[in-house]
Amino acid sequence: MHPRLRTWLQLFRAPNLFTVPGDPLAGFLIANYGVLSIEMLFVIGASLCFYAAGLLDNDLADLAEDRAERPNRPLPSGAATIRSVWIATCGLTLLGLFLCVLAGGRAPVVGCAIVVAVGLYNHGVKRVPVLGALNMGLCRALSVILGASTVPVAVFPREAIAAATVIGLFIAAVTNLARFETRVATPLTAKWLPPLVLLCSWFAAWICISVRTPDLFLLHTMTFQGLLACAMALSITIAAGLTRKISPAPVPPSIGKFIRLLLLIQAAFCAHTGTKGLIIAGFLLALYPISRAVGKRFYAS
Repeated sequence: MHPRLRTWLQLFRAPNLFTVPGDPLAGFLIANYGVLSIEMLFVIGASLCFYAAGLLDNDLADLAEDRAERPNRPLPSGAATIRSVWIATCGLTLLGLFLCVLAGGRAPVVGCAIVVAVGLYNHGVKRVPVLGALNMGLCRALSVILGASTVPVAVFPREAIAAATVIGLFIAAVTNLARFETRVATPLTAKWLPPLVLLCSWFAAWICISVRTPDLFLLHTMTFQGLLACAMALSITIAAGLTRKISPAPVPPSIGKFIRLLLLIQAAFCAHTGTKGLIIAGFLLALYPISRAVGKRFYAS
C-alpha cells in the first residue's frame, strides 16, 4: 500500500468508516417507512464527510498530546502535514453541508448542528468526563436524525428518536472507556458501561418501537430483537475480555470492537422498517467482517 494512502486511512480511522452510513440509513428508513430515494445517498455522503472531518479536527486539536503519548500517529510523526489536514477538514465540512442542502428538508439545519457538536467536542468539552462522552454520543445521535430530517414532517418519528438515543448513549459509554486508552489501569465501571447502556437502551427502544405498516410481521420483529441480542452478547464478551486482563488491558483494540457493534444496532433498526430495511440490514451486516479485517491493519481509536 502506498505510504500516503496508508497515512490518510490512519487519519480517517478506516475501520470505523464502515459504521458511519448506518446511522443516517436507520433514520432515513424509519422516517420514510422503509421507502428508498436519492436523498438517502446525500445524507449518507454528508454523514461520512462530517465524521471524517471531525476525526481530522480531533487529531489537530490533540497534536500536543499525541506528540507525547502517541508519537507514531500521522501528524506527530510528520507523515501528514498540519496544512494538508486542515485543508481536508475544511473541505470535507463544506462538502457535507452542501450534500445536506441537496438532501433538502431540515437536513441543512441538522448538518450545522453536527458541525457545532463536533467542534464543541474537539475544542471544548472532550476532557470533561461525563459531558465530553455525552457530546460525542450526541454527534452520532444527530447523524441518525440527519437521515430522518429529509422528511417534511413537523415532529421526528419516535422510532427515529429511539434509534438516535440508543446509538448516542452507546457511543457515549464507549467514549468514556476510550478516555483510559493511554492509562495504566481502567476502572471496572468504564469497561462494563457499554453493555449496561446497551441493555437498558434495548428495553427502552423496544417500548418505543411500534409496527407502523401492515407488512411488518414476525420476521422483522424477530430480526430486530435478534440483532440487538447479538450486540448485547458481544458487548458482554468484549467487557469480560477487558476485565480478565491482569496486565493493562488493550483498550484501543476493544474500542474498535465496541464501535463495530454499531453495525448490528443499525441493522436492527433498519430491519424493523420492512422488506427493504431487511435488505439494507443485510448490507450493514456484510460490512462487519470487512471492518474487522481492516481493523487488523489500522487503529480505530
